[in-house]
Amino acid sequence: MDEKLTPHQGHAGGHSGGTTTYDQGRTQPGGGMSTGTVNQVMDQAKTTANQAMEQAKTMARNIGEQARSVAGDPGATAQELARRAREQATAAGDVLYRQGQRAGDYLSQNVNEYPLAALLVAGMIGYGLAYLIHTQWTGQTEWSGRN
Repeated sequence: MDEKLTPHQGHAGGHSGGTTTYDQGRTQPGGGMSTGTVNQVMDQAKTTANQAMEQAKTMARNIGEQARSVAGDPGATAQELARRAREQATAAGDVLYRQGQRAGDYLSQNVNEYPLAALLVAGMIGYGLAYLIHTQWTGQTEWSGRN
C-alpha cells in the first residue's frame, strides 16, 4: 500500500513501518505512533482552534463596540447640544421673567405714588397709538380711491 504522511504526523513521532491512512490520522497497530500521542495532538489542535475562535470573537466584539461608539457619537453630540440649548433658553426665560416682574413692580409703585402723572402718560400713549392707526387707515382709503 501507499504510505502517506501528513506534515503533522511526520513531526509527531516519525514512521517505523506501520500503515498510515490520511483519513484516520493515526498509525495502525504495529506502527510507531500511539493512540495517546494522537489524542494529545488532537487535543492541542482543538485547544488552539478554540483559542483562535475566542480571539476572533473578541476582536469582532471589540470592532463592533468601536463602530457602535463611533456611530453613536453624532447622535450623542446632537443630544448634548440640544440639552445645552434647552438649559440656556430656560435660564434666559427665567432672567426675562424676573426683569418683567421687577418692571411691573416698579411701574405699580410709581403709579401708586404719582397717579396724576401716570394718567397723563397713559393718555399720551393712547393718543399716539390712535394717531398712528388713524393715519394708516386714512392713507389706505385715499390710496384705494385713486385706483
